[in-house]
Amino acid sequence: MVIEICSQKIAQERAASLQEDTAIISIVSLDEKDVVFSDSDKISGVLRLKFNDLKEECDEDGIPYGRPLPRSGDFEGLRRFVEDLHCERLLIHCWEGTSRSAAVAAAVYEFRGRKDTMLTHSRFAPNPLVYILACSELEIRRGSLRCKTVPEGEGTWRLSESDA
Repeated sequence: MVIEICSQKIAQERAASLQEDTAIISIVSLDEKDVVFSDSDKISGVLRLKFNDLKEECDEDGIPYGRPLPRSGDFEGLRRFVEDLHCERLLIHCWEGTSRSAAVAAAVYEFRGRKDTMLTHSRFAPNPLVYILACSELEIRRGSLRCKTVPEGEGTWRLSESDA
């Protein structure tokens, strides 16, 4: 399976022109509306997750963000959704496609035995709290993956194991 990490904008564009069966994990902040995807018989399922892109309650100056941190209940249904996948592509998006979606994708990648290809359209920096919570929902040991990005082509990166 190909796990593609992307921004909300790219996810909507991809969904409008799918050529193969694709499942979508759509991640938005608590104050955002759900993303609307065009009707397509190629969309095999959509899991909608809502949580903020925070990893701590306060910024580096100790000022509270004033928004709730992600919590374990925000990932309910993730394991069932991933276990029930019967398609060749999984599209995971958040607003920018760099933090929340990358963290969920890394957890899904580990859950599926690291046999998938992960592609992203920008450098990514998985949110560590989101990664821990997604691993917990998937009931897998977290932190066992050491990754680096390797250029695959213009705008595309592949996740691979690293000895570092």
